[in-house]
Amino acid sequence: MLEVLPGIGLGRARFGESRSSHRERLGSYKAFERVPGAGLTDIYADGMIMLSYDELDRLVFIEVGGQRVVSLGGTQLTGRPLAAVLEELTQRGFPVEFDGDSSYAISSTGVELFASSTDDADEPAGGVSIAPTGRQ
Repeated sequence: MLEVLPGIGLGRARFGESRSSHRERLGSYKAFERVPGAGLTDIYADGMIMLSYDELDRLVFIEVGGQRVVSLGGTQLTGRPLAAVLEELTQRGFPVEFDGDSSYAISSTGVELFASSTDDADEPAGGVSIAPTGRQ
């Protein structure tokens, strides 16, 4: 299970750490340019974890595919119905806002859940993105 540390990242990949330290620590990866001129993103664990870096090769953004188990403050975010996740987050004091399209921002955490289908609340989240707190 991957635990989100709001404002910090994940246990094994923290914001501000270098790309080279992640490549050493996390092992096999593939690098690709998501958007021309935006720099390389490294993808680990069969495409389920993507790490993006700034111009100094410091981690600034994390994406995790929905097949990986991800949690925040004791709430499992992936692998279970999105409606249950949203309800539990709210009960635990994490307000959630829907962006009107396909993602749910968990207030003050830098975490967003991406809906596989906004028409079916029984579907699990399709993925999780994590940014330093305050970054949109």
